[in-house]
Amino acid sequence: MAITDTRPEAEPEVDAEVEAEVLTRSPNTVFGSGDHLTLGRLWIGASLLFGVAGWVASALVEANQIGDETLLATNVASTLFTAGRLSLVLLVVVPLMLGILTAIVPMQVGANTVAFPRAAALAFWTWLLSGGVLIVANAIDGGFGGSRREAVDLMLVGLLGVIAALLLGTVCMLTTAITLRTTGMSLDRVPATTWAGLVGGSMWMLTLPVLAANVLLVYVDHRYGRPSVFGVGANQFSQVSWAVAQPQIYAFVIPALGIITDLLVTLCGVRQAHRGFVLFGIGAFGALSFGAFAQPYFYPDVADQAVWVGFSLLIVLPVLLLVGAWVSTIRAGRPPARAAVGLAVVAILLFLLAVVAGALFAVTPLRLRETSVYASGHFALVVAAGLAAAMAGLFYWSPKIRARFANEPLAKFSVLLAFAGGVLGGLPLLILGFADRFTGLADAAGALHAVGSLGAGLMALALVVAIIALVLATKGDRPGADAWGRGQSLEWAPTSPPESGNFGELEVVRSPEPLLDAAESAEEA
Repeated sequence: MAITDTRPEAEPEVDAEVEAEVLTRSPNTVFGSGDHLTLGRLWIGASLLFGVAGWVASALVEANQIGDETLLATNVASTLFTAGRLSLVLLVVVPLMLGILTAIVPMQVGANTVAFPRAAALAFWTWLLSGGVLIVANAIDGGFGGSRREAVDLMLVGLLGVIAALLLGTVCMLTTAITLRTTGMSLDRVPATTWAGLVGGSMWMLTLPVLAANVLLVYVDHRYGRPSVFGVGANQFSQVSWAVAQPQIYAFVIPALGIITDLLVTLCGVRQAHRGFVLFGIGAFGALSFGAFAQPYFYPDVADQAVWVGFSLLIVLPVLLLVGAWVSTIRAGRPPARAAVGLAVVAILLFLLAVVAGALFAVTPLRLRETSVYASGHFALVVAAGLAAAMAGLFYWSPKIRARFANEPLAKFSVLLAFAGGVLGGLPLLILGFADRFTGLADAAGALHAVGSLGAGLMALALVVAIIALVLATKGDRPGADAWGRGQSLEWAPTSPPESGNFGELEVVRSPEPLLDAAESAEEA
């Protein structure tokens, strides 16, 4: 049997058995399904719900900073801060991106399903169970530095389970994009989302095992008698905090760059100009987001090293390159005023603000690293940018994922909420980060934290509205295969949603836009 759990074409009788067992899309078999669309929906739904909780936790943390910090008990505030940061990354951003990639990448590369479908199913259910353990352990004072020893151990085990599940899901996605591409689809012809998934997934495979090693070190030391200081409560979170800090935080939103690119070229109805530069920009962004080396607990002066400063400054360049390509696409095609386009624009603005803020963070004379509040603002901007792009992708691919267009009025309302939430959730904390240099800002700390809390609350509301917009999809006739009427890549070739197996026989792919090629050939004929 091949590594994808499917048989060669020479044995069609076994193909039918595999499709019946693995590719079932009936809701009655959802718990045992290895179908990529079913799994994608599960990843997406669960991560969006976790996202609402994560942003609510962030809002409470910021609200606690107002006045004399008596809204939350000290241990509760610490738990919400540490658990909220890691949860927004490992329970929201990464699984949401992975869910979109699991659903869409097989269709974009012309595959019948995701590689290792049973392993892909195992990845989701392991992640969901481990995420539940992680949340429960934090709720019973088992967060980093918590007072209940057994609960802390349980939290660390749950965190290890989450990381392992994300790695397994990433392996399935990467294998699909590398080995299951249809005839003629070389790597330079894959759609931008698949390319960004390859870049992002590669970075996750390089860095998440390092995070798992950090967690395992803390667990062993905490569980078995502390032969060193790694397991001491005060030192626990600082050993994993690099994963939610610059530059590593950028690595978790890399697929968003591909989502924005594919969405804009399709809705603008034009071929991507200078496509090679776009692919290079996504790859360069990925390379500069590698942050496993930047661990301040082990290397306290890492932020003063040339490599860290260089990564923080240079990552602005690929973003500017991509923004130039996106603006060129919009000017050439004039996309419709749809919510997906609006969220893509919001994501672009937040990305620009985030990388500029990150570059300023690396400028030593500004003294922005002397307080954690600036880093919190930067974190909020990056996560908000990634989520805005993911929401745009969900509305864009809703005909394939949900078999209906998302409810457009509600979707447009989520655009306003995401923009206001992203800006208000991050910008006030960036401003407050200058308080050490401009002492007058300290007097406005309470107001700035209040605005930051409001922004986090608006981001939670944006996710709620997005969920409702997807659930209350537009009624009426189901959209056709090419739901937008401008499809370029292969996911717009099968029906909406695709039948089991996705495709029949496909023509040889000769360019990055096979559907445009087919349409042009038909017109010439």
